[in-house]
Amino acid sequence: MITFSRRGLHGHVVDVLGRRIMRGQLVSGEIIDQDALLTEFQVSRTVIREAIKVLTTKGLVDARPRLGTFVTERQRWQLLDSDVMTWRSEGTPDALLVLELSEVRQVLEPAAARLAAVRRTPEQCAEIQDAMTALVATFESTEAASRGAASHAAASHAAADLAFHRAVLAASGNELLARFEVVLEPALHARDELAFENETTSQFLVEHQAVVTAIVAQDADAAQAAMKLLMDQSNRDSETLVSTDAEGAELVKSRKPAL
Repeated sequence: MITFSRRGLHGHVVDVLGRRIMRGQLVSGEIIDQDALLTEFQVSRTVIREAIKVLTTKGLVDARPRLGTFVTERQRWQLLDSDVMTWRSEGTPDALLVLELSEVRQVLEPAAARLAAVRRTPEQCAEIQDAMTALVATFESTEAASRGAASHAAASHAAADLAFHRAVLAASGNELLARFEVVLEPALHARDELAFENETTSQFLVEHQAVVTAIVAQDADAAQAAMKLLMDQSNRDSETLVSTDAEGAELVKSRKPAL
């Protein structure tokens, strides 16, 4: 996915500063020295101004008289922006992002599957079935991959998983649900590439196939129930992935409802 921030000289500056903010290298309230940026990036002041303008539209920076340009508080960040999602999911995945995405998917995707069972066109039904076929093929490739090729196989599997869920969202007949892929794509890649490194069972294929079968049969109740099972398992996987260190385990615990 090529987003706006990847284009042109100012796009490079946007990318670098956006990543620094997402990784906490630039913290809320910190002043951004534009003269220092001129020296660092060896670009014109116009390029720096354009980059700052883009970051401002994303809610990441702002400016005040006599204070200058500064990093805003997190509450103002446009977290659904595709660039922001990409910056959060690059490198070591943002644990909070993984958990929050999982929660949003639990809310939206079962409902999307229910709508897809009712509204899908024959063409969309074929796309979902083709995506399932590709998902099976990439799983088998991952299983058979040598250690050196495992990373590439996992990335292909993650892409196939994304294509499957995008096809279901598109078949829902709801444009807003279909646009959820902007949020889903970078974050699902981060989650899946970690998950598939340790994938030892084909059970998730059975769970995906249950969704396909219900949508093809136009059984709305079964489609919703099958996707709920799939999302519940995905949420458990996400919690396991995030809990690999003490900080992540505490984050998972803090998000559990009190008994």
